[in-house]
Amino acid sequence: MTSIAVEVAASTRMPNFDIHSFLDEPGRPAAVSTVTERGRPALATMWFLFADGCLWFHSPVDKPAPFLAAAAAGREVSVLIATFSPPHDVRQFRATGPAALASRDLTRVHRIYERYVPAWSAFWREHATSDRLRLWSMLPERGMAVAYPGLAEAPVYRWSEPTWLDSAESAAGG
Repeated sequence: MTSIAVEVAASTRMPNFDIHSFLDEPGRPAAVSTVTERGRPALATMWFLFADGCLWFHSPVDKPAPFLAAAAAGREVSVLIATFSPPHDVRQFRATGPAALASRDLTRVHRIYERYVPAWSAFWREHATSDRLRLWSMLPERGMAVAYPGLAEAPVYRWSEPTWLDSAESAAGG
């Protein structure tokens, strides 16, 4: 019984790495999943931006558009952002929460693309402003974050309410 209590206590500690900095690292994609209206799984790798406590995405409106449908209905979406370069860089951020459509925000869309595109060109400007794409967000209400330096066991930071951001930010000194 004592070992279970210790494990539970360890799983709620503050993260063992700076989550905000990790989510701000350029070039790292997110694996995003949801369940369609027909109950089928949908999974995609997407570019993202972490801002204002949400993960932001810019997705095509072409059918099928399972992530936009989930956002329009306020359904849950799951996100995994990870590194796997053992033994020194193994980090994971996993979150689940409601998705929501967003109004057109070219500044936010530009911030998403500049994390992945080396030079902002006319092509990317046209792509980012296209009516064929839609901005949406996901509020990471529940999830976990952990790093395994040297592949050693590490405490897992878990949250189950939207205030996880405040806890992680104060732990990181933000």
